[in-house]
Amino acid sequence: MYTLDELKNQNEEITQLCDVLSVLVEHKSMHNNPYVCELMSRFKEKVWMHLVFEDNTFYSELSGHNDKAVSDIAQQFHDSARQIKKHFSGYIRHWCKPTVADSEHEALLEESREIFRLIRERIEYENRYMFPLVEKYHTA
Repeated sequence: MYTLDELKNQNEEITQLCDVLSVLVEHKSMHNNPYVCELMSRFKEKVWMHLVFEDNTFYSELSGHNDKAVSDIAQQFHDSARQIKKHFSGYIRHWCKPTVADSEHEALLEESREIFRLIRERIEYENRYMFPLVEKYHTA
């Protein structure tokens, strides 16, 4: 099981990758760059790992908390992961395709911006609401 500090560190790493990739995806010439593809792959792994381990950490404990407000917040946070997973599926594969038409690049750029927005919002929510709940209610 991860510690709270490890989850916070993961968020920081994901945020940093978001920041770098947000700049790189704006340039069509970077679309199939092997180094950008490598960063995209690393980004995918870190996001997926974080989402998977969230389920196996303090949040599952909070979902069953006897205070309904606490359990509802934890459950809503858990459910929001589905939205990210849905948008994220196939995204990395599309980014590193060998050829991209101008129209495809625009659609991919919009999808990239949406993915980064969703992930940033989730990290902000986790930092602002979930971590304080864990610090307050986690019993270990």
